[in-house]
Amino acid sequence: MPLTARQLRRELREAGIANAAINAVWPEWWSSEAKDSLSATAELTYTVARRLGLSPRALFDGSPQFLWHDSTKFKNLGTATDQEQAILASFGTAVGRCALSATAPVAFPAGADAQAVRNAILGQAAFVDLTELLTFCWRTGIPVIQLRIFPLRQKRMQAMTVKVNGRYAILLGYESQYYARMAYILAHEIGHILLGHLEHSDSLLDMEDPLTANELDAEELEAEHAAFVLLTGRPDPQVLADSSSYRATQVAHAAMEAAGREQIEAGILALCLGHATGKWAETFGALKIIPPGAQSVGEQINRLAASQFDWQELSHASRDYLEQAIGHGDNA
Repeated sequence: MPLTARQLRRELREAGIANAAINAVWPEWWSSEAKDSLSATAELTYTVARRLGLSPRALFDGSPQFLWHDSTKFKNLGTATDQEQAILASFGTAVGRCALSATAPVAFPAGADAQAVRNAILGQAAFVDLTELLTFCWRTGIPVIQLRIFPLRQKRMQAMTVKVNGRYAILLGYESQYYARMAYILAHEIGHILLGHLEHSDSLLDMEDPLTANELDAEELEAEHAAFVLLTGRPDPQVLADSSSYRATQVAHAAMEAAGREQIEAGILALCLGHATGKWAETFGALKIIPPGAQSVGEQINRLAASQFDWQELSHASRDYLEQAIGHGDNA
């Protein structure tokens, strides 16, 4: 017998999935009339399971099983439990696969490295910034989205890269109001792709912020260096102040003055100073001052994604699911 809607919700909550996520993946076709139909209740379970990355068969048996935990590589775990890891990995992989289904397949440039990508971008732009990195990703068939659904009540991943048949999708979990901050996160994930860190994994999940983490494993250090090469041309940029005491306004003005000369976006220069000195208060204060200041960055990322997705490639149900994931319910 298929689970009733009430039983299904209870099983998902007991597995640790947040009510908000359950509501978001609940199919729009479900109605009070459907609850009396065995076929409809069975389809409900299949639909919700697919959208959360669960095994439908195990869910029917009343024991939720997450499909993608064992094939995910986890980084910077922090205090995340095994169950939280499994929920995030399976949900993220399900979303990433859906995003790839709506993205035109483009061959990723074989043998590309961070410096080659930087050089290509600088051939037509003044800096490697968030806009240019997003353009690079979409041109090489990598969808990038800012997640608007999180399956856990509190835990939020930093970012996740999903691989399907040699293609990649990047899901951003952390959201900043500053372009430079999001540029680093995206560059870090691109670094993992360029370095082949997903060769034997279906996905890679950065749980905590690698920029401020105290300890990084070998692959995380490699991805950090690749991110800095993309953004600055140097694997470990030592941007230092000529004084031990300085204010955010001084950082902002110095970064803006040096940006053109160094071919590094001013916000990125400020981040490099914070990374080298640990003085993050001054760094984030500078980001408020450096134009354009605080922005709805995640919303802009998802507007771009909505314009790039080929929505006609998705079924109505999959389209509704992906729209929920990026917070866009009115795409044409």
